[in-house]
Amino acid sequence: MTDYLSGWNVGVDPEQTDVLPDGSTLQEVTLVLVDTEGHYKNDEPQLRAPVAVTLTPAEARKVAARLMAAAAEAEHEPPSPRTEGSR
Repeated sequence: MTDYLSGWNVGVDPEQTDVLPDGSTLQEVTLVLVDTEGHYKNDEPQLRAPVAVTLTPAEARKVAARLMAAAAEAEHEPPSPRTEGSR
């Protein structure tokens, strides 16, 4: 079963900085999915716990590219049905 959460936050936490062997630093990107609308259980609103994933900058770019591609696809109108004999 998939839980759909209604909001998200993205951030770079300076405390999650790694120093690499060459002396450079790597900061990770955190994506947090949050439940801003909640759901009802026994007629009482219930908020689900946030879900977080920490990504390297390269992984964050990959996710961003996939989101951009999905958004572009979602914005296109569906193709019109072909009529018989048309090409």
